Amino acid sequence: MRTKAPETLYIRAPKLNQFTILQQLASDPRLTQAGLAARCNLSVAMINNYMKELCALGLLEYRRKSSRSVSYHITEAGLCQIESIRQDLIQEMAELYAGAKHQIQELVLGKDLDNLHRVVLFGNGQLAELTLHALESADVNVIGVCTDDPVAPGREWCGRAVLNPTQIRYLAPDAVVVADLDRSEEICRSIGYLAERGIRLVRLNGANGSAASCLSGVPVPNALATQ
Repeated sequence: MRTKAPETLYIRAPKLNQFTILQQLASDPRLTQAGLAARCNLSVAMINNYMKELCALGLLEYRRKSSRSVSYHITEAGLCQIESIRQDLIQEMAELYAGAKHQIQELVLGKDLDNLHRVVLFGNGQLAELTLHALESADVNVIGVCTDDPVAPGREWCGRAVLNPTQIRYLAPDAVVVADLDRSEEICRSIGYLAERGIRLVRLNGANGSAASCLSGVPVPNALATQ
């Protein structure tokens, strides 16, 4: 049975499935097809088809120990294929990373680049790290990073000390960029008072796919407002 996959826009190609299967078998040749299916998020039937194909291509061979026991082994050609696909994957991921940075720049900056120089980043996860690099490459100064995690403030993240949200107003940024998609509305409610001080609140999951004011009724420049 196929393991339920999380919803994603990233579609795995057959070549990537081959790579995943070969990698798993390289680390554990005793894996069964059912075990591979669970790890690769594929059905057992699909795993079986891939295994036959990999054997036919000379990338994989199996050794039957008994009627119920089979072990799989990566050939030299299979090891070379793993490295070849790995390089292709790294290159493709680099291109996706560059595309993601561009999307974030468009969401946050829009047409308001000239008026957005100093921002505070709210969040310290992977999306926040990507947002940090996206903004810095657009010559936006990220003057602080904060989180409402009571354990995090004072620790270092990406070379910066993590701040408590109450410290944001003393930094007087042009905007706070909320880089936490799951909790953006909750976070915006908690720091909504900053808008009254002229600090714009921008999130990455605004309506209609554009950056938006975190709180309805809070005026923001047209470039950041939901159309």
